[in-house]
Amino acid sequence: MKGIMKRAWEIAREGQKAFGGKISSYIAIALRMAWAESRKPRDIRDRIDELTAMGFNRWTKGNMDRMYINARELGLVCTYYKTGNISSAEFGGYHISNSEGYRMKAAKTYIDLNRRCLVSDRADLAAAAAALIGVECPNGEKIIML
Repeated sequence: MKGIMKRAWEIAREGQKAFGGKISSYIAIALRMAWAESRKPRDIRDRIDELTAMGFNRWTKGNMDRMYINARELGLVCTYYKTGNISSAEFGGYHISNSEGYRMKAAKTYIDLNRRCLVSDRADLAAAAAALIGVECPNGEKIIML
C-alpha cells in the first residue's frame, strides 16, 4: 500500500511538471494509474529471487530452465519408521495413505521458465504450487500457464 501511494505521488509530480497546476489535482488519476501498475502481472522470470525464497530450486541444462519444488514445501508432512518407510502422511491438513505420500514425494512439480507454465505430475500438487505463487488454478489441471 505504501509503495502504491509513493508511486501515485511520483506520477502526480510528473503530471504537474508536464502540465502545471497543483499536485493535488493530479492525485486521483495518479492513484488509479499506480493501482493499475501494481495489478499488472509480472513476468515469472522477474520473480526468481522471490520463488527461491519460497522454496523453489533453479535447475538449468541446455535450453531448459526450471524452478523445482518438492512436496514437503507444498504441505506434505510425513512421519517415518526407523526403517525409513512412511508411518503416516498428511497433505493440506488431511490424512492420506502412506502409498499416496510416497507418490507425492516422487512427483515432479516445477515452473518451466522458458514456456512460462507450472507443470506437475499431480493435480493436487499443481494446485498447491499455484496457490503458493498466487496464480489461479483450474480444477484438475496439471499444467497451468503463467
